Amino acid sequence: MSIDLSQFHQVFFEESFEGLETMESSLLDLDCDSVDSETINAIFRAAHSIKGSSSTFGFTPVAEFTHVLETLLDQVRQGTRKLMPDHVDLLLQSVDCLRGMLTALQSGSALDVAQ
Repeated sequence: MSIDLSQFHQVFFEESFEGLETMESSLLDLDCDSVDSETINAIFRAAHSIKGSSSTFGFTPVAEFTHVLETLLDQVRQGTRKLMPDHVDLLLQSVDCLRGMLTALQSGSALDVAQ
């Protein structure tokens, strides 16, 4: 018996794109001089969910890339790294990159991990 994963994939993509929207809007609202722990936690949770779900479905490049973001965000949450404007810019670029990776996977295109 074979299980059709397409409906689960669709939910994964919908939730992942929603998570990216949360990350992006939260990052744009961040003030590096007074980082709100609730906002950082929301960004972290979105990244964590994308990482876990992409790993479950075997989308390893997405999971590995998101793990790096999650590590940076966790350092900010724990207070071992101060969030700087350059970090926010990098995280926003990473959201764009993840959006492109997910779009490629959703359409069945090959991922260009060199980008």
